[in-house]
Amino acid sequence: MKLSIRTEMDRISKQKRSEIMSAVKSKDTKMEIAFRKDLWKNGFRYRKNSLKYFGKPDLVLKKYGTVIFLDSCFWHGCKKHGTVPATRRDFWEKKISRNKERDREVNLYYKKIDWKVFRFWEHDIEKNLDKTMAKIVDFLNDQKENEIKLRIDSRKCAKRHVVAIIEKAGKYYVGSDWCHNPQKDCPRSPGEDYSKCKTICKQDGHAELDAIKNAKGNTKGGIMYLIGHNHCCEPCLAAMKKANIKTVIFNKYPEKFKKRSKPER
Repeated sequence: MKLSIRTEMDRISKQKRSEIMSAVKSKDTKMEIAFRKDLWKNGFRYRKNSLKYFGKPDLVLKKYGTVIFLDSCFWHGCKKHGTVPATRRDFWEKKISRNKERDREVNLYYKKIDWKVFRFWEHDIEKNLDKTMAKIVDFLNDQKENEIKLRIDSRKCAKRHVVAIIEKAGKYYVGSDWCHNPQKDCPRSPGEDYSKCKTICKQDGHAELDAIKNAKGNTKGGIMYLIGHNHCCEPCLAAMKKANIKTVIFNKYPEKFKKRSKPER
C-alpha cells in the first residue's frame, strides 16, 4: 500500500544527502528535551530511551504503567508534514512504512499488558507544548491519586478492612474504611461486623459511603467494586440507590487496578 505522504524533488547530491541524513539525531532532539523538562517540572520522574522496554519508548513511567513516544514527522510518516526524499525513494517509503507498522505493533503490545501508551507528534509538541503536556499530566495525576489511595487501602489487618471503587466513564473513585487509630490486636477480619472495630479501633466508617463522597456526584450508572466484603448494610444500600449505582461487584478489582505485566524488551 502506497504511503499518503508528499514527495519532493531532491536538489542535492547523493553524497550530500547521505551526510545530512546521518546527522539527524535519533534521541535528545530539541523537541524531546523540551518535553522532558516540562514533564519534570510537573513533578513526574521517568527513564528515557530504556532498552529494557519493548519498542524503546522515549520515556517510561513504570510507577504509572505508562510509556511515551515522541514521534518525528519524518521518521513516522506524519500525514501533515511527512515527506519522502526523491533520492532512493523506494528505500525511504519502505523504511517509513515499516516504522509505522512497528508503531502499531508496539501499541498493541502495551495494550495487551494493560499499560498506557501516549504518542505525540513532533509538530504538536513544537506548536503547543502546554496543550500536549496537559493531556499526559491530567492522566498521571489521576493515576497518582489512585495509587496513593490504593497504597493506603492495601494495608493489612487493622489498617485495612474494606476497599470500595466506583467506576464511571473511565474514571475511578476510591473509598475505604481503614482505621485512623488502628490497634495491633484488632480481631476483625475483612467482611466481619464493624462492632469489633467500634469497640477496639474506634472505627465506624463505611468504604461505600467514602467512595460515593469522593465521586462528588459522578456516580449515575456507575459500577461499585467492593474488596474485602461480601455484603452491604442497609445505610450503604440506600446511599448507593440514591447515587444511582448500577451494579455492585464483590471481591474483584477493576481491570485498571490489576497487577500489570512486566514489559519485555
